[in-house]
Amino acid sequence: MRVVALISGGKDSCYNMMQCVGAGHTIVALANLQPLHKDELDSYMYQTVGHHGIELYAEAMGLPLYRETISGVAVDQGRNYQPTDNDEVEDLYRLLARVKDDIDIEAVAVGAILSDYQRIRVENVCRRLGLISLAYLWRRNQKELLQEMIASNIEAIIIKVAALGLDPKMHLGMTLREIQPHLLVMLEKYGLNVCGEGGEYETFTLDCPLFKKKLVIDEKDLVMHTDDPVAPVGYLNLKLHLEPKENVDDVIKLPPTVKNSLDFINDLSDSVFSDISDIELSETELESIEKLEKEEKKKQTELNPLLTYSGDRNETNFDVVECQDDSIESIEDGYTYEHFHSESERHSVIDHRSIYGNRHGWYFIGGIVGEGVDTRVATEDAMKKLIKLLESQDMHLTDVCSVNIYMRDMDEYAALNEVYVDTFKYPNPPTRVCVQCPLPADVGLIFDAVAHKSNVNNITDNDNCNSKERTTMHVQGISHWAPANIGPYSQAVKVGEVIGTCGQIALVPGSMRLAEGGARAQCALALRHLTRVIRAMHPRAHIRSVVQSVCYVTHGGAVGEARRQLERRTAGAIVQYAVVQALPRAAAVEWHAWAHTDNNRFDYEETGCNVGDYKVAITRRWNYENTVAAFVCYVATGSSPSTCQLSFPCEEACANHRLVASRMGVQHLSEVVEYALNKLTDGCRAKEPHPALKMRIFYQVWSAPSVSSIVEGVRLAGARAKARVALTVVPVLALHNAFTFLSISGLRIDE
Repeated sequence: MRVVALISGGKDSCYNMMQCVGAGHTIVALANLQPLHKDELDSYMYQTVGHHGIELYAEAMGLPLYRETISGVAVDQGRNYQPTDNDEVEDLYRLLARVKDDIDIEAVAVGAILSDYQRIRVENVCRRLGLISLAYLWRRNQKELLQEMIASNIEAIIIKVAALGLDPKMHLGMTLREIQPHLLVMLEKYGLNVCGEGGEYETFTLDCPLFKKKLVIDEKDLVMHTDDPVAPVGYLNLKLHLEPKENVDDVIKLPPTVKNSLDFINDLSDSVFSDISDIELSETELESIEKLEKEEKKKQTELNPLLTYSGDRNETNFDVVECQDDSIESIEDGYTYEHFHSESERHSVIDHRSIYGNRHGWYFIGGIVGEGVDTRVATEDAMKKLIKLLESQDMHLTDVCSVNIYMRDMDEYAALNEVYVDTFKYPNPPTRVCVQCPLPADVGLIFDAVAHKSNVNNITDNDNCNSKERTTMHVQGISHWAPANIGPYSQAVKVGEVIGTCGQIALVPGSMRLAEGGARAQCALALRHLTRVIRAMHPRAHIRSVVQSVCYVTHGGAVGEARRQLERRTAGAIVQYAVVQALPRAAAVEWHAWAHTDNNRFDYEETGCNVGDYKVAITRRWNYENTVAAFVCYVATGSSPSTCQLSFPCEEACANHRLVASRMGVQHLSEVVEYALNKLTDGCRAKEPHPALKMRIFYQVWSAPSVSSIVEGVRLAGARAKARVALTVVPVLALHNAFTFLSISGLRIDE
């Protein structure tokens, strides 16, 4: 892409330009905002110290420089910026609009590392101008990043200091290489941001591999802004000139330390992005641990073979049986859904929409069916039904936090998305998952959602209303951190301690292209994206904070690998696996999750029972306060639903499974659901006599009972369990186990 680079003179903007060049983009112009008649301006957005030397950058790089004066101030200091008269952000808009009118540009390079305040405002301006933000330093580990800059021949000096542990008279004028050891000591002693992201210091770049000439200092003038004995503030005024560099080629040659987008996913290790949480184990380390665990398990089995025995039980814990086949791309010989599923076997889908809320403002919306052969018409139908349900509870689209869309044909995504964008046309939209499922020809999509109504009037005095602040992560800039959300959805929404994420597929963040390497690599990368998004929402959050998740795959053989990779990273994770027809960008795997920031206070349980001819297995999680709970329930005809047996041993076994599953009656269905609902509502009746619950049921499209039977069974179970169930019933090609024909999930949030 053709890029205009926002430059301040600092190391970050220069190194981000190097990252842009390394990613294959072309820097065609420079842009800078400067103060009027001042050495430095106290700005929330811009580094202005050293602005006198910016003119030399244009000649040093042989590029045009566009400048504007900062005339505004930080009028709108809120979390979500709206265009505001006399705000300094509008100075940036004016500058970039002028550049765009003058030359052909597609993107803007910005050196933001950790400031959401700056990122949100730059992305706001870019969105209004139809430009893409390139922020390749975003959420990089600052120690690693600083070392990388030094190793990549960024020659920058400290031009301002304003922090405990930094002395203007001692540290101003030092190079990055010279001051790096001291910064690391101050990090350990005072928690200083080693890249200066907290405003601890500012830099001015004298040379880098992109410069055809280097800047040379003629004079330095120390200005003491405040002579505070604890944290004095001072800066340098510089007089500079340019000098030619030796052996300069017309073709830019970046040092090997400048990584490209694929370098950041080679080992899928989070260690280089560990600044906001603990360091992840690398894939190599995880595999070594798994090998040792398998050897130990094998040794124990040989010593005592009875340890692996698992007999029939009525009400007891089910053993989780490991998949013996590690194959990802194929399923072992046998009969699978691929042998039996056809278009004519799709059940009729009935509209079963509902909305139920609780006193804490959480509302669950389920079972909206967008009816119509034409996808656009079906989407419009679903949106109208959603709005009507919201209005029935005096709510608005802006209250929606999370959306799941199960559409008939991913090839019709553009038509669906056009209607969706026109509906959710506001900043920071909800998270979204969109997958293709085997729907009948007269249904375009099935839709469900979670919303939160902030102005609930019947909150008790003991509830902490302040903790229910809604925060949204809608990172639209391209970076090496996680995929940008350029579309009409956000990466995550957090309300109180609860976090909902969007669906994560294995896009390489720096290029936004699907990762190569099959389901194994895609699964690991998508899980890393999920981890980083959850981490960024709260300092304590992690992949282990996931309360309930869904893994969508397009081939049954990926289920075992997905399960293995999740379990190696988490303890007590509960998840639904569903084989669907297609995912966005033709991905093989997609992850979606609900998480809680206080994961250390959660319990885990596995139970099961028999209902008629059917085996039922439930995994459940709930926190100590019993304000959040979730379950996943599997219903099977044959072997334990906890195994990941992906195919039937013979045609007769498959035919029998199909017969038994399809004739499951409403009574048995209601017994299974009631059993699950009682687990979900256990212990919460005192505070919530008729709890509102979210329930999703995936069913094997070629073997399960009818949708009407499932809906009726849930209705009866809800009435007996005295629960208000927002149900969504979704057909899928297969589940994690060939003999499992229903996968039921439930979620309760009472905080």
